[in-house]
This record gives sequence, C-alpha cells and structure tokens, in this order.
Amino acid sequence: MEQQNIVTDAFEVSNPYLKKMHAEADTMQAFLVEPARLQDPTSLTVRLKDMDVYMARLSEMISRAKAMKERALNLYLTENEAKLAKLTATASNRLINTHLYEYVVTYNRLDTMYHTAEHLSRDLVTQISYIKQQMATGLYD
Repeated sequence: MEQQNIVTDAFEVSNPYLKKMHAEADTMQAFLVEPARLQDPTSLTVRLKDMDVYMARLSEMISRAKAMKERALNLYLTENEAKLAKLTATASNRLINTHLYEYVVTYNRLDTMYHTAEHLSRDLVTQISYIKQQMATGLYD
C-alpha cells in the first residue's frame, strides 16, 4: 500500500529546493512511522543509529528551512513595503503569511519530525536497556 503524504498533497511546493526537502522528508517520515518490532538489542541499536543520522540531517534541514523562510520574508517586505504600509496590521500579516506559506509548512513539518525522532530515539534507548536488563537476569528468551 502506497503511503500518501498529506503535507505535500495538500498544496503545491513551487520552490525547487523545498521540493527536494519534502522528498527527503517523505523518506524520513516513512522510516519514522515504521514500527520498531525488533526484539534483539543489536537490531534496536542499528535502528537507533539510523535514527541519530536522520536527526542530524533533520537539524541541518531545519536550519536551512528557517533561513530560507527568513530570507523570503525579508525580500517580500523589501519589495512590498509601500503596499503593506497601506494595509492594516492584520491584513498585512495575512498577506505575508500567505506568501510564506510553503516555507512555514516546510519548517514546521521538519521541526515536528525532529521532535518525533527524538521521542522515538528515547523510546529505543529504553527498550534496549530493558532487554539488556532482562538478558542479564536470565529472564529474556
């Protein structure tokens, strides 16, 4: 069964670099949602190492997405200063948010994925510790 990505299916990403980020994020997300049904500490440790690699890559992607969002905001403000000055604060904020939508969605998606990976990583460490403890006491099959 092919997994749909509701984030990128909901809107079209026009920035080619953001498209690459979403494609890479799709791969990472597939790994994150895959249940860890491993029972031996070695397999869990391998998955934990993979999770660490994804977390490092997500950190880099988050910083780039944030920088791109800030650059796009500064450019938009510079180019549209006169138009924005004529609008109310609420209207100008809505216009800006509409313009930056794909940057904000990308940043938020990556940030959420990082925190999910962090949570799953802590869970794996707990599972590994528990299994090792069970093995040490002879209760593990």
